[in-house]
Amino acid sequence: MKGIGLLLLTSAIGISTMGVTGNSAANYPVEKATFKYAPIGRGEHLEYSADVYFSRNYFEHSATEYDPHLATASLSMAISTFTFFGPYTDEWYQNQPRFVRGFFDAINFNTFTTNEDFVTSATFDTIGLCAAKREFNDYTVVAVTPRSGGYMREWANNMHLGDGSKSDYMHEGWYNAANKLIRFVQNYVVENNVKGKIKLWMSGFSRGGATTNIAAALIDNKLNNGEQLFSNGATLNKDDVFAYTFEAPQGANVNVRNIKKPKDSLYNNIFNVINPLDIVPKLAMKEYGFTRFGRDKYVTNQFYDPNNYEANRRTFKALLDRFNFNQVKAYNDDFVMGGFSIGNGGIDIISTIIRSLAGTDMMDIVKSYRDVTKQNYDANIAGAIIIEELTSHIGDRKEYVRKYQTPLERMMLILQDEHIQDPGVFSTAIKLVFIGGIVKALTGSLVSAKDAIKKICNAKYADEVSDLMSVLASPLASTYWERPNELFSFAGFIGGIMQNHYPDFNLAHLASQDSYHVSTLSDKSLKVVPFIDNADYGRMKFFGYNDIGLRLESKKGTRVINIDGHYAGKSDIRDCNLGYAAGYYSYATEEKMELFMPINRKYNISMKSYSKKPYHRCEYWAYYEFFTLDNSGSVRNEKDHKKENVCFASDRHKRDVTINK
Repeated sequence: MKGIGLLLLTSAIGISTMGVTGNSAANYPVEKATFKYAPIGRGEHLEYSADVYFSRNYFEHSATEYDPHLATASLSMAISTFTFFGPYTDEWYQNQPRFVRGFFDAINFNTFTTNEDFVTSATFDTIGLCAAKREFNDYTVVAVTPRSGGYMREWANNMHLGDGSKSDYMHEGWYNAANKLIRFVQNYVVENNVKGKIKLWMSGFSRGGATTNIAAALIDNKLNNGEQLFSNGATLNKDDVFAYTFEAPQGANVNVRNIKKPKDSLYNNIFNVINPLDIVPKLAMKEYGFTRFGRDKYVTNQFYDPNNYEANRRTFKALLDRFNFNQVKAYNDDFVMGGFSIGNGGIDIISTIIRSLAGTDMMDIVKSYRDVTKQNYDANIAGAIIIEELTSHIGDRKEYVRKYQTPLERMMLILQDEHIQDPGVFSTAIKLVFIGGIVKALTGSLVSAKDAIKKICNAKYADEVSDLMSVLASPLASTYWERPNELFSFAGFIGGIMQNHYPDFNLAHLASQDSYHVSTLSDKSLKVVPFIDNADYGRMKFFGYNDIGLRLESKKGTRVINIDGHYAGKSDIRDCNLGYAAGYYSYATEEKMELFMPINRKYNISMKSYSKKPYHRCEYWAYYEFFTLDNSGSVRNEKDHKKENVCFASDRHKRDVTINK
């Protein structure tokens, strides 16, 4: 009778617990509950609520198996830690954990505890932490998560890369926070007398995700080295460390020496869900060696998965409407690559500034300067290019620490001043930084940005913020001259791009790949959305050409890209299939073209080229996951970063360039 009762309970909420994982021998009931969270990024104090599904099934398999149901529950846990802005009284701080406490109550976790940082005024180096537990007959699940939104002055700590000497080359701010998290878990287990076998459930979003990512990796290493994590005899195995992060910045570093490298298979229990259109996971800069521990899984988008994009987007939008109660009427993911005409960039940008100051929306201005040679670029490609170019002008990591780190930390502290009540301050500030750099490039002054700065922060700070922004003016100006259209377009679309970092948007993405949530939608034609492994892009650069044609042969068929180039004019893209992006540049000294394509295929590239110049150079590089799973989900194939350079002489004859993964 008990088994029949469990079956009826499961059926009553319309969920099948079969197929949570392929190796789960048990079949425990699924519990449905509701939790509240604060939707940071809105202009008012709304309280959103959403369903959460919890089951012991989530922990009955190895932590190395990705579980879409556990992933959604993990994001729910992370965003329940979000807090509102102000009024910053003692009573207000004490009430900050109310949503996350409610989340744990809803899924029947007990002994909820926070550290002191969660309930006191946030400072530069605080990290709010909380934990709770749930006992089963043969083990205890201990859940821990950092505060992942609304942490105010902690935000400035994101700028604190450090030179690596005190953090084994990892991001110093998040490394210190991760060690606090580990000590917090250790104290929680001992102080609450948790005995026997433990299964550790960790999650985090954004800064909280970076902290969780590093903490989970450090724990993996401790366990791998035979270290006992808890002084009271409680046991924890590496396969029982379930770590999920969401939109996490890059805090790991390929140069670590005291622990395993970030993409070592030791970390295959750490899953990082990434929206490639979000700018946050691209920081800190990969050019400094930064990455994430463990395995990245990507939200599908048009560039990587054009065949399924529209169907997936329908499911996502249906769930987004549910999670934000139609507060957001439309989701703008239609990034447009704006472009100034060759040789006319200065005139175009001055016109843009005048139109912007007159009140014309930046997105409308960008669209009026459409760059047709980069029509398939998305925010992922544009953002990556800007960061790469900007980093090259900032200098190496030591130069960043020497010249930029302290001013950026101070600027973020000011922008997080408690007098600021506008949750949209981040996107506004970013736009001002970009535009300020462009203005500096053309006029040598940031004067025109000061009035706008006064609108988003206390007037007494406006001059100081302007001075701090001027620190970035020189590298931004250099970036503008090298990448005017990318910088201009990114600044114009920053509001829409930042939506990719909103909690309700991310929850809709996670729920879209979770059959528990999709099955409750009224439109039964909507399907579960698959996430993508290894969703990165390969990149080819061609220099000094006049006319070029490419044929890309892949496992999924032949893709043809034909591009007409002209030494002193614009290029014509005759055919560019979805899933690829091509860009063309014509400078006074040389022409160059860039081609971006997904790396989940093996390419044979045949090219024809003609130029007046006596020499051509082709450069290709791609970044791969270090390990992937085959279709059965059981075999792990190790990959590595790969870079190939191919040079060839100039003539009208066909040259074959083969590039293999």
